Amino acid sequence: MARYLLAASPIPGHVTPMIAVAADLRRRGHEIALLTGAAFRPAVVRAGVRPLLLPAAAHPRPITPRRGPLPDVVRRWRTGRAELLSGFLAPLTSQYAALATASKRDRYDAVLVDVMYTGAIPFLLSERPRPPVLACGVVPLMLSSADTPPFGIGWRPRAGRDYTTMNRFVHDVLFRADQARLDAALRELAVARAPVFFLDWPVLADRILQFTVPGFEYPRRDLPSSVVFTGPVPPPADTEPASPDRWDVLDRGRTVVLVTQGTWDNADLGQLIRPTLSALGGRDDLVVVATTGGSSAPIGPVPANAMVLDYVPYSRLLPHVDVMITNGGYGGVQQALGHGIPVIVAGDTADKPEIAARAAHFGAGIDLGTARPRPDRIAAAVDRLLSADAYRAGARRLAADMANHTPFETIAQVLASLPRPPRARPSAGHGHRVRSIRERRRR
Repeated sequence: MARYLLAASPIPGHVTPMIAVAADLRRRGHEIALLTGAAFRPAVVRAGVRPLLLPAAAHPRPITPRRGPLPDVVRRWRTGRAELLSGFLAPLTSQYAALATASKRDRYDAVLVDVMYTGAIPFLLSERPRPPVLACGVVPLMLSSADTPPFGIGWRPRAGRDYTTMNRFVHDVLFRADQARLDAALRELAVARAPVFFLDWPVLADRILQFTVPGFEYPRRDLPSSVVFTGPVPPPADTEPASPDRWDVLDRGRTVVLVTQGTWDNADLGQLIRPTLSALGGRDDLVVVATTGGSSAPIGPVPANAMVLDYVPYSRLLPHVDVMITNGGYGGVQQALGHGIPVIVAGDTADKPEIAARAAHFGAGIDLGTARPRPDRIAAAVDRLLSADAYRAGARRLAADMANHTPFETIAQVLASLPRPPRARPSAGHGHRVRSIRERRRR
């Protein structure tokens, strides 16, 4: 039996897959603790895992994107900087303190953190002995590459183009001040400055467990050998509520369209759910299922061909669904694709532009390019998906790829391959790796 510590930034889409991993490791007989926000304590306990709670200062805060007549790339850059400060840099010190305290209190054989848990950065750079650290990719692969545009703007890569110069400009010019903020925070914690761009920090970890399949990630010739594609991690079964009373309406032969804004960016249902109800309301050929994710925001009139639910068991719902309309949560999109369902993605915060771009790039969906699409654009996208077999074929290709992966077994095998005793820092191999990273960055 091993002892593992998991840490997750307290955002639903980040915590849910980490709870699923923790629950599986617990079923395998290991002793597990999960460090995250107090709101997730009941779910952690239900999974049979020991909860460790983050202080309030370690929580990211959602931001409201600025509106106005700006080009998409400028708006996304401004939004990305605001999210970086509130969700990436601001919680770092408190997250590190909580992680360091937990690892000192008990000896763990490995630590697994989601890639937005930035307290792992000083933990990795500290000179103190530590167990192996695994970064868990609960968002699309963030790592810089000569084969991909900078992460966050949602640009699809062009074959044969080298993005090295573009990435260097983003790192050294656009986000220079933010990199300096990271280094200042690390200096205050008496650890070394970051040898990599802040979004590339997972390369410092012993492994990167990317919760997807290679077919849903851009090919990279410079992909680090530490990256392991596990396949999408399914949600814990006991987090799904009972089916709604009106479930039989989905079995009457009509097309079923699911629309959701997830559980994080859903304070304003006028972004996507209300426009979708307006676009598709009154149609006799389809049923619209809207899930609000616990939002208390007003939803407005509900047409006769629609039903509105709070939470919904995707394992029961998705086999009935023909099209998903979503603001682009990584887990939800991959669950839909895993059922061979094409997606329409409308999101412009956090990692959502990247998820939308991947769905379009791999022929499994449509990227609407905005978080606030007009009803006519939504209706046109739905009709396009329903009339073009290519999108469903693209989704089915990804579903077949996902079906060939066993995420929990892969994670267990990776953990079993790691050295059990804590290692002294810095080791010769890690020092060589950090020097190589620094040299690449200077070039």
